[in-house]
Amino acid sequence: MPEMKPDYRPQESTKDYDTVRRTTCTNQCESGCGMKIFLKEGRIVDIMGDETHPLSRGGLCSKGTSQFQRYYDPLRVHYPQIRKSLDDPYQRVSWDEAIDFVAERLTLLRQRYGPESLAIFRTGRASMGQKVGGGRFGHFFGTPNVFGQGPICCESPGAAMNYVFGAEGFGRLMNPSPDWKNARCILMVGTEMASQEVITYRAILDAKDAGAKIIGVDTRFNSSMSKADLFLMVRNNTDTALFMAMANIIIQEQLYDKKFVDKWVYGFDEYKEACREWTPEKAERVTMVDRNLIIKAARLFASSKPAMATGCLGTAQQYNSNNTNRSIAALLALTGNIGIKGGGWNWLHNCRPPLSYGHDTHDLPEPRRPVIADNLLPWGDNSVPVIINAMLYGKPYPIRGLIWNGNHLPQFPNVTKTERALRNNLITVHLSIYPNHTYHFAHASFPIAMGMETESICHHGNNRLIQWHNKVIEYQHEHRPDLFFYAKLAQKLGFGDKFPWLTNNDTDVDEKGFTNWLLNEDHMTRGMSSFNLDPEHNPRGGIMWPAETEAEATYQDPEATLRGKWIMYREGDPYPGTDSRFPTPSGKIELASPALEKLGWDRVPRHREGSESWIANPERARKYPISLNTCRITASFHEGGHWWPWADELIPDRYIQIHPELAKILGIEDGDTVVLENDRGSIDGPAWVTEMVPPWGCWVNFGFDRYQPFHPYETVNVVIDDIIKDPVYGQIQWKSMAVRVYLKGTDGTMAASMIHDYLKKKYPNLFNDDGVLLGTYKDRNWDYEEKEPWVDPFSGAMAVAGLKTGE
Repeated sequence: MPEMKPDYRPQESTKDYDTVRRTTCTNQCESGCGMKIFLKEGRIVDIMGDETHPLSRGGLCSKGTSQFQRYYDPLRVHYPQIRKSLDDPYQRVSWDEAIDFVAERLTLLRQRYGPESLAIFRTGRASMGQKVGGGRFGHFFGTPNVFGQGPICCESPGAAMNYVFGAEGFGRLMNPSPDWKNARCILMVGTEMASQEVITYRAILDAKDAGAKIIGVDTRFNSSMSKADLFLMVRNNTDTALFMAMANIIIQEQLYDKKFVDKWVYGFDEYKEACREWTPEKAERVTMVDRNLIIKAARLFASSKPAMATGCLGTAQQYNSNNTNRSIAALLALTGNIGIKGGGWNWLHNCRPPLSYGHDTHDLPEPRRPVIADNLLPWGDNSVPVIINAMLYGKPYPIRGLIWNGNHLPQFPNVTKTERALRNNLITVHLSIYPNHTYHFAHASFPIAMGMETESICHHGNNRLIQWHNKVIEYQHEHRPDLFFYAKLAQKLGFGDKFPWLTNNDTDVDEKGFTNWLLNEDHMTRGMSSFNLDPEHNPRGGIMWPAETEAEATYQDPEATLRGKWIMYREGDPYPGTDSRFPTPSGKIELASPALEKLGWDRVPRHREGSESWIANPERARKYPISLNTCRITASFHEGGHWWPWADELIPDRYIQIHPELAKILGIEDGDTVVLENDRGSIDGPAWVTEMVPPWGCWVNFGFDRYQPFHPYETVNVVIDDIIKDPVYGQIQWKSMAVRVYLKGTDGTMAASMIHDYLKKKYPNLFNDDGVLLGTYKDRNWDYEEKEPWVDPFSGAMAVAGLKTGE
């Protein structure tokens, strides 16, 4: 391991303390920063960054330093509560009484509707007790409807990479962030890393300091893109056209790595032909990016080896996500930037290992009814919004029970519709930290311990990294881990032997034993345990999977600052569990995918318009002519910071960014209260007039809800479509919804008409279809409250509430 110098001097607290503990920040973002916790008589008095941690190097963001307010927050849910209906007030009860209540309702649900009518949703902000424990509980209860955050967050890029490079499950980050300094060029797409994952963004700055050129691509200028040498502001959901145009230039100008392509790439000729139509001129018309910038970006990327690509939610949360991410991967394949230092496909959030619910779940009988789904992939997570319609309409069969955590309700699309759906449930359980929006639509609330009150591995961190977080303080009030809830409930329902981790006369749970069990269940993580992960007794930073044995959980490269597999897909290094460098059907990188074609999707990437663009639905564009993009903010990431005074005051308002051209037409000035709406819902908030957004777009930060204590706002997700999604993985179109914006108190219809006419006159290419492909949504009824399912010709699945393809 090379010598590492901290970015900051070792930090000492000025507070009176008697103990210092080391742990890892968890469930705030995917950076996984090292922390020093200063305590006095068992109570946190200060938090500092750990200068010995190889990634964070002593740094922490606002969520890290203010985190002690999280644990001692008087606004937290401290006790179990139940109520018979959503209109009744909550009643405080004991843990045993609350478990009895839920078990009784679940027993009735199973008798009346079948076990499949229970859905379990596991968020990305959850502990492993919720992710794995919740999934394990669902399987033994008998429901196939166990959902994860992936199709709501950022997992479709990883799903796409499975079909390009091959993987066990999702394709994951190849080169860790400490290696990025070796890149000569970085393609950075659809990310606000600099404000959402501040510490990880340091790797971009390190690379830039070392001479790397940065090509930024986003629908909005932001702090991450401010460091780009070239910035391409692309129209929402047209990334595929942009990257195919770059590929066309690279191929036509013979800038590609012919030796690598001949040896390791399948489908080159097909992809070359598919890219041919994407001249810089056509790409400019479709993407709204200047043709000269496209040419310059293509030449820079191809001539700056090694080069890498990174990004996040921007390439996931769009209709054409699968093709967008495959077209980015194609640039790396064409230039031979795979399996080398400074190269790789390095997407954030696409880093967790293939964790198992337990081998014994494989022996369970098939559920009586299949999982409810409307995406093409027959594996991975399913898009959980399908349960909205199953709860509301009971098709293809009813969902009448739900167990979830966090603050999912305002993070779901079409929130008002989801609220109506929840009222049909026999039982909804919320594993609560705060009395948030989701808590207010549940029948039972359990006070959940978190972070430093618990011990386990951190949720999926960047860099394929598994890190350990220690239990630093005792439980507050009656808080217990998520795993405790599932173990107690399983015990009550008769399969407690499947959760053998209850301790202390069933008043606590052995999280360490559970975590060691789950790490041993999959060969990718079998070389890890609490013994070699704990940062108080081991090198900081955890271990990068795969590490199939303890011998592999070591430094594997002279430059490695982290233990475990340093770079994936190196030549001569077979993918774990296989004898092939690329475990695809061809044994090569597949730019043409027969497997996706068999599922009913595009064999090679194609640009397909999102369902709410001016081209896809011109009639809708007349009513809602502005394209909405949403994103997270650093102070809260999801919801947590909104309940901490220190974090909330950093960004207290849910502002609405709008371009000066549109603001002038609408008579809007900075700080004015404006309305943003469509036929699904409406919000209002202060205007931020800025050129950070394009003249045809607006931007809103999410994570707010109307129950938050200091600055409550209605969630922006009331305007987001829950029906039409990325067909392959079911990713929601958070990045391209049609809305209108107007000054509060003025006429919204008139405002929409003025903006529509202005855009059509000044930016006619927004309305020019140029022969582009649409999705099958073009054939559907645009009534969002339809009660009969619409059948998606791509998947043959019911898009209102359908069954997995082929079932």
